[in-house]
Amino acid sequence: MLDPRVATFIHRMPKVELHAHLEGSISPSTLLEMARRNGLSLPANDLAGIERLFCYDDFLGFLQVYMICARTLCTGEDFAQLTYEVLKAAAAQNIRYIELFLSSMQHRLRSLDFAELLQGIADGRERAYREMGIQSGIMFDYGRQFGSEEAIEMAHEAVAGRKYGVVAFSIGGDEINYPPALFVEAFKVARAGGLGLTAHAGEAAGAESVRDAVELLGVSRIGHGIRVLEDPVLVEELRRCKVALDVCPTSNVRTGVVRSYDEHPVRRLYNAGLLMTINSDDPTLFGTTLTDEFLLAAERFGFTVDEICGLVQNAVRASFLPPEHKERLLADVIAEQEALRGELGV
Repeated sequence: MLDPRVATFIHRMPKVELHAHLEGSISPSTLLEMARRNGLSLPANDLAGIERLFCYDDFLGFLQVYMICARTLCTGEDFAQLTYEVLKAAAAQNIRYIELFLSSMQHRLRSLDFAELLQGIADGRERAYREMGIQSGIMFDYGRQFGSEEAIEMAHEAVAGRKYGVVAFSIGGDEINYPPALFVEAFKVARAGGLGLTAHAGEAAGAESVRDAVELLGVSRIGHGIRVLEDPVLVEELRRCKVALDVCPTSNVRTGVVRSYDEHPVRRLYNAGLLMTINSDDPTLFGTTLTDEFLLAAERFGFTVDEICGLVQNAVRASFLPPEHKERLLADVIAEQEALRGELGV
C-alpha cells in the first residue's frame, strides 16, 4: 500500500503536463450537451449511454470514440467551453502548465474556420488563466494518414496560429504506414515559423520510428517512445541529447500497445537515464488523470518522492515555454515541492 503521506504529496504537489489531447479530454456530459446544441446524432442519447460508449474494447474502438468527440466540436463557442473545462479540471489537480494537442485534420476535414476555433481556444485559455492562474499552450497534432501535402498546409496553419497560443507542431496517427521521412518539409515549415517540434513515435512502430523523428524531423520531444529500448545505441543518443519522452502508462495499456502494467517499460526507461515525463494522454477516454498517473508511478512502479519531483521538473524543462518563463516556473515548482515535502515529512 502507498504511504498516505506520499499519496497526499502527489495530490497536492504542483504539476506540469505535456501530453494531453483536447478532444480526448471532453467529459460525457459536455459531449452530450454539444451534440444536442449542434444538432448531431450520437451512438447514445443519454449520459449513461455516453459513459458506456467510453468503455471500448480495443484500439479501433478508442479511435472511433475519439473521432466522435472531435466531430462534436463545431463552433468557436464549443472550443472555448471545452478548453476552459479541461483547464479547470487540470487546475483542480494543481497543474500549473499544460500543453494540449489539437487534432487539426479532424477539424480541417469538416471545413471549420481555424481562426474561429483557435480564437475560441484562446478565449477558454484566457478565462482559465484569469480565474485559476493555469498556463497552457496548444500543439497542432497532424494525422500522418492524411499525407505529406496536407501536412505542409497544416504546418502553415500552425505557424499562423502562434498568435492564438499555438506553441508546437506534431504528427500522430498511423505510425506504421506513414514514417517520419514523409513529413520533413512540413517540419521545416514549422521550425522556420518558430514552433516547437514533437512527434508521436515508438508507440505502434519500433525504435527506428523514434530515430527518424529525431534525426529527420529534428524533434525535441517524443510522444510515448516506449519502444526505444529496442535500440540501446538510440537510448544513449536520446539520453545524451536530452530528447524527452512523454510517457503515458494507462494509455498504453488501454490501447493494447502494452499488454499489462506489469509489462510496461516506464521504470526501465527511467532507469536508462532518459529525460522522461508522466502524462495522461486522453484522460476522459482512458479514465485517468495526471494525478492518477503519478499515483500509479509510485504504487505500481515504485517511483520515490525524489523521482516524482524530478519527473515534474523534467516536464518544465522539456516544455515549449519561452526560456524565461520556464526558469521562473521551474524555480516555483522546486520551492513548492520542498515546502510541501517539509510539511508532510516525505
